[in-house]
Amino acid sequence: MGCSQSGGEKKYAADKNKKNQESGAAGSNREQDKRQAKEENKEYAMTMQFLSQVQLLKRLPKDQHPLLAAACVPVEFKAGHVIIKQGDAGAEFFVIKSGEASVSVSKGDAAPVKVATLKSGDYFGENALLRDEPRTATITADSALSAFKITREKFRELGLNERLQFANRKAVGGGNRRVLDAKPPTPKTEQERALISEALRKNQNIQTMVALDDQRVKNMVDVAWKEDIPAGHEIIKEGDLVADYFYIVQEGSFEVLINEQEGTAGESKNITTVSKGGSFGELALLYLVPRAATVKAVNNSVVWVIDRTNFKRILMKVSDDKMKEYIKYLDKAEILNPLLSQEKQAMAQALVEMHFTKDEVILLQGEPGTTFYVLYEGEVSITKDG
Repeated sequence: MGCSQSGGEKKYAADKNKKNQESGAAGSNREQDKRQAKEENKEYAMTMQFLSQVQLLKRLPKDQHPLLAAACVPVEFKAGHVIIKQGDAGAEFFVIKSGEASVSVSKGDAAPVKVATLKSGDYFGENALLRDEPRTATITADSALSAFKITREKFRELGLNERLQFANRKAVGGGNRRVLDAKPPTPKTEQERALISEALRKNQNIQTMVALDDQRVKNMVDVAWKEDIPAGHEIIKEGDLVADYFYIVQEGSFEVLINEQEGTAGESKNITTVSKGGSFGELALLYLVPRAATVKAVNNSVVWVIDRTNFKRILMKVSDDKMKEYIKYLDKAEILNPLLSQEKQAMAQALVEMHFTKDEVILLQGEPGTTFYVLYEGEVSITKDG
């Protein structure tokens, strides 16, 4: 004869089964929570690792990296998406993790002009957070783009406006620039080309700055234009900050005058005369300093003119291999870490190799500074007050 369970036994069995189910569900949830926490920790560690490699953030103390990583919000943008728009109020700062974006600037009613490309490790949006100003450029995703976003609130809470050294992004933000008046090249005879070439090769200041090879000389000759200068005309004025042209004398002569009493309108002293085949005006273009002397036409003269843009573009042009080498040196300069890769490339293009002999003085304490140096070979000693 079979046995049957009592009502109490049935209830006990049902309660036990329910508890087992609840226990199993709780265990499953715990495992799920563990997996989720593990995944979050992994993403957090990857974020910290990426941020530690961003040039801009390398100066941030290590103990601040976890706080920075926690403040970052990952965002994704599709190709063609406008991330920030020029003129809009800004409340977010971005660091690109992967992908590329275009920077474009518009002036007035003119169509936007692309001024830069941003890549992994580059950043944007800091100006609106630093100075509460409208966005100075439009940033558009060129491809699928991943980035980390930091809000204004977190940006200031972490003190990033004080702790980070942001680059002066004039090249990206645009701005008013003086328009350079460059004229079309003038056709030249073989004799005229020879005179210009010889004048360039004889200019010691240029030769000191750069190796003037045949190609550079030819390019300079090609862009020069001819101008007539009447007698008595001051083609260059001492102290003038507007230094846009380099001159080679084709006909006539010029006297070079220096004011002996600095800061006053005293009498000028003639220190030399530049005649046919001579040249002048290169120092202010090479070093971005005021004109060092007044140059005045002694008689009706003819000069060849080369504008600053072409002058520097031709003289400073370097090969792709040399550019990569320069960028490696710039990457080692900690003060340049905030610069974008494209800004470093522009800086590398402007670099000029200079060579110094042992015991030669490069910089002298007390003199105005107009040149920035990156040492790539040899050693220097630094002395102060004697």
